[in-house]
Amino acid sequence: AVVSTQSGHYGRGFKKRKQKIGEVCASINNKRFARPFLFYFRELGLSWCPTYKASSTNWKDYFVARLVDPNMVKPGLDVLWSRRLSSASGTWPGGRKKYRNEPQDTIRYTVVRHPIVRVISYYKMAQGCGEFVRTGLHKDIMLKRAVPAQLAGKKEQFKQEVEGYQKWCERVDKGEDKTQNPSTISEDNPYLNPPHITFNELIQRIKSQRAKLKGNDWEGHWAPSSEWCDICTHKLDYVSKLENEPWELWYLVEKLGLWADRALFLSPKNKSTAGKPSAEAEMKQYVDLLGPEERRFLNEFYKNDYNMFGYSHI
Repeated sequence: AVVSTQSGHYGRGFKKRKQKIGEVCASINNKRFARPFLFYFRELGLSWCPTYKASSTNWKDYFVARLVDPNMVKPGLDVLWSRRLSSASGTWPGGRKKYRNEPQDTIRYTVVRHPIVRVISYYKMAQGCGEFVRTGLHKDIMLKRAVPAQLAGKKEQFKQEVEGYQKWCERVDKGEDKTQNPSTISEDNPYLNPPHITFNELIQRIKSQRAKLKGNDWEGHWAPSSEWCDICTHKLDYVSKLENEPWELWYLVEKLGLWADRALFLSPKNKSTAGKPSAEAEMKQYVDLLGPEERRFLNEFYKNDYNMFGYSHI
């Protein structure tokens, strides 16, 4: 009953968003990316694009539990890799990209989120050992920090401490070490103070990657949703905003034919207050750390996401 009373309102919201996406797509270079990122679930008649840091883990866990193994603990997205669409073969009437094994009536969808909040969410995750171990870029960035002239003689010691920190992180990530902090970090070691990338270093990394971009060689945690999901050529049926949950989530679950499993989606962690851990005040706190050039870059970088999905610039 709750869904039915809200269905008309949120249905119009989805329709307006889809119309806006079409308008933006008509005004930009409709680039086609070499690496499609749609996962097709034949049993459900659905194709899903996982926008990272926008509830993608909840959806991934749902599909793994329902279609692969309900007892799998913390599965990675690679478990679903065999379902990723490839072999594009032209377009359907209306210009929607066509894939060999995906019927025309398949429902395509994604969930998006304010791109700056996604970056902040990733940055929070990046402060832990798991991300330090997963990607070598954090270590590389930290080792490029300047060492004061008066500490030049300790440079090799500082690098050895970084190696020790990495080994400690690997043990922590495997659950083999329960200590809170390694005891081998010197207070004057610039590489490990802080022992993770800073927010500004992350933005510089994104900027550098953008300048060197080849094909669709993106880190999904900060790639624009409009590019990661190839919004313009995939012509998704539904684009839901995480900020509008739980109502848009309810509407989406119903339209995707998953209402029988609603209890798995409509939990407290999926409500808007939990689904948006970076509130406006917190986003301002991080944005205030950035200089004018960094803000200009991010506004240009995420311009299509802002315009397609109705998000504000910073």
